[in-house]
Amino acid sequence: MHAACKVHAWRIERLIRSSNGVDSLHSIAIFATVVSTGSFSAAADKLGIARSVVSRRISALEAEMGIRLLHRTTRRIALTAAGQRFYERVSTALSDIHDAQTEALAARDEPSGKLVASIPMSFGITHVLPAMPAFRTRYPKIELELRFDDKQANLLKEGVDVALRIADLGQSSLIARRLAKVRHVVVASPSYIARHRAPQDPAELATRECLVYTMKSSPRRWSFHRGDAVEDVEVHGYFEANNSLALREMALAGMGIALVPIFLVALDLQNGHLTRLLEDWQTHELDLCIVYPTRQHVAPAVRAFISFMEGRIGHPPYWDRG
Repeated sequence: MHAACKVHAWRIERLIRSSNGVDSLHSIAIFATVVSTGSFSAAADKLGIARSVVSRRISALEAEMGIRLLHRTTRRIALTAAGQRFYERVSTALSDIHDAQTEALAARDEPSGKLVASIPMSFGITHVLPAMPAFRTRYPKIELELRFDDKQANLLKEGVDVALRIADLGQSSLIARRLAKVRHVVVASPSYIARHRAPQDPAELATRECLVYTMKSSPRRWSFHRGDAVEDVEVHGYFEANNSLALREMALAGMGIALVPIFLVALDLQNGHLTRLLEDWQTHELDLCIVYPTRQHVAPAVRAFISFMEGRIGHPPYWDRG
């Protein structure tokens, strides 16, 4: 321990041990309040204690120190010379203690430290990464580790604090907060449509070149509904990938028809680089959720990440507003 720290620790220990059962620090704080308010009654009201307690504490402090700090009359109090010098020193010390407590509480609640977040690959690259400079500016004390993976991480086993997921969560012990609904759309490039004509019904997809996302339980089965009508189609194609960004790139190149999340191609649809097909048919919607292990003792960094992502995405999500 640093020499100065040892001296301070020794002084505090001496103060506590010399109190003979009296809380000296508390008594000193009561004394300072009496002086600042001008009377025992006013100090008692401010501190929420009885006037008699204030009087006993001051008397005990004077007895312990062996000096008189206050002149008392029936109408007013006044500091003795020794009391004046004592008050000048302890008021500064008490102010420093208050400031130290305030700083410690702020440090406890300020988002800081390491935060590990598991993020779906395509969504993370296109929507989370671009937001990270703003997150860094808002929370400079958070050390962020992003783990990009379309597999659902076991948060507790893998040391993950929070995760974004695009899925049907079903039964789960995790705490989940839905950020948005994720629609999937069928898209192709204008060049592909010019060569092969746009399908008018989901059944026509069975004879087209489709780009297949392999992370689904049934990658080649695409399901559609329109009102009460339901159609399941077995699609075929020469290209498969475990990442939707790869399917988007192939669709942009005119290499086939893709079924992809709307957040991935919203700008492509707006600027005409891709065309939406089968618009009057809907596909299964998934939830974009943020999940974390427990509601108890949620770290400030986790709360900060959740709040930031909610504000960033908005309601409805910004990619649906165009």
